[in-house]
Amino acid sequence: MKKLIIVLIMIIIIYPHFAFAQPQIFTTLRGGTDSIVWDGKWSYLQEWKPTTENILQFNDGNELSVKTGHDRQNLYVFLDFISEEQFKKKSDYGIVCVTANKTMESNLQKDDYCFLVALGSYNPLTFQGGGDLAATNYLVKIQNDPNLIAVGGISDEHDRYGGSPHTSYEFKIPIKAIGSSDIYNFYAATYDAKTNKVYSWPQNVTSNEFPSVPSPAEWGELISPDKTLPEFPWPLVMMIFAFSLTIFITRRQFFTKGQFV
Repeated sequence: MKKLIIVLIMIIIIYPHFAFAQPQIFTTLRGGTDSIVWDGKWSYLQEWKPTTENILQFNDGNELSVKTGHDRQNLYVFLDFISEEQFKKKSDYGIVCVTANKTMESNLQKDDYCFLVALGSYNPLTFQGGGDLAATNYLVKIQNDPNLIAVGGISDEHDRYGGSPHTSYEFKIPIKAIGSSDIYNFYAATYDAKTNKVYSWPQNVTSNEFPSVPSPAEWGELISPDKTLPEFPWPLVMMIFAFSLTIFITRRQFFTKGQFV
C-alpha cells in the first residue's frame, strides 16, 4: 500500500510537467554585446555565435533560426530566416513578444509586450496588450524604450548559413521595459509578405493576420534572461526530486522498522 502511495506521488509531481509543458528555450548569459553591429544581419562570424540557437524546420521547407542571449540588462534576439531569398522591404517583418506574467491569459494584457521591425528599417514599434480591439489582438502602440534597438536587414557572405541573401532581424530589448523574471512567456516570428505566411516559434501557432500574435497561452517559455541558466530542465529537476522523495520515505520506513526488531 505504501509503495502504491509513493508511485502515485511521483506521477502527480512529474506528469503535469510532461503533459502540459510548453516549448522551451534555455537562453545564455553572453559577453561581448558591445561588439554587436546593429545592421540587421550577421556582420561577422562570432557576432551571434555565443547565444542559444533553436532552428525550426517547417513543412514547406523553410527554416528559421531563433538565437537568444542576455547580459542581465537586455534580452538579445536574432531571427535568421535562412530560406527566404525573395523579400519585400517595409513589408516583411520580424516580431518578438515577451511577458513576465505566467498566468497565460487568452487575450494579451498590459504586461504583454511585442516589438516589431520591418525589413530595411531601423525604427522598431512597441506594442502593449490590454487594448480594447480584438481586431488588433488587443495590442496598442506605445512609445519605445529609449534603449530599444531592432533592425531588419538582408544577410551577406558573413552569415553562418551561407552567402545567399535572406532576411534577418536583430533585437536588443531592455529588461526594464518588460519586467524582470527568470522565466518569460516568449513568442517570435517572421512574416513573408510574398507568400503571406508567418513562421514562428513556437511553430504553427499563429494566423497570418497583422499583427499575427497568438494568445499568450500558446507562447513558449524563455528561461532565464536575468539569472544564470538552470542546470537541468524543469521536468528533470522534478523527476530527481520525486526519486529523492521515494528514497527518503523508503529509508525512513527501514530505520523505523529496525528500531523495533
